[in-house]
Amino acid sequence: MHTVKLAEDQAVKGLDYAIEIKVYGEGTQLIPSSAAITVKDPNGKAQVENQSMAIEDGVGTLTYTLSSTHTAGLWENAIIEVSYVVSSVTYKVVFFFDVVLCQLVPAVIDDDLKNYFPDLAAEIWTGESNYDEQIQEAFKIVKRDIKAKGRRPAMLIDGSQVRELVILKTFETIFFCFAKDESSIWWFRFQETKKAYADRFAKLVIKYDEDESGTVEEDEEAEPVGQVTMRR
Repeated sequence: MHTVKLAEDQAVKGLDYAIEIKVYGEGTQLIPSSAAITVKDPNGKAQVENQSMAIEDGVGTLTYTLSSTHTAGLWENAIIEVSYVVSSVTYKVVFFFDVVLCQLVPAVIDDDLKNYFPDLAAEIWTGESNYDEQIQEAFKIVKRDIKAKGRRPAMLIDGSQVRELVILKTFETIFFCFAKDESSIWWFRFQETKKAYADRFAKLVIKYDEDESGTVEEDEEAEPVGQVTMRR
């Protein structure tokens, strides 16, 4: 069983999209002997078919640049299909990605966590110098939660609107990893931040570019996210 990660699931309209994929096995990044990629639009029509991916020497990261000619329109849930070979066995993985006007980026850095929890630096795992990986993972979870409510995360335009949510989700992730059992103070902190995140998300109100014009008009302001269900 492999874990396969797509570095970025948002392409920007009219720009090249740098696709980067890493394959892991038993916690170690693997080096495929070959890989090919197919990219389809949301309707399933192939835009790029069975093209070879570059494999970073000595590392194994798979890369392919999708030309800007394929990102001319806004897409939601376009498809990346990758087949790769490890130890003479072929594997296949599928990802979804969006083409957006403006890529939503996190507004949280490692120092922000330490401002909330000054002792956090002393608790970091051996060999690590920051919590950037946990921040990025928390940001992905927040985006996924927003999308589950029928909203396109990129249409928030400004990532600072979900800054506190990303901080809470990052702490939730870190505290869970620190907790050795349910009697641990870290487990208590994990439960506290998990509840705080759920409460904050349920009350989240954002400025949302619903018509994808690139600006937030008057009738698009103060959109509640936490109570929204899937819409068509």
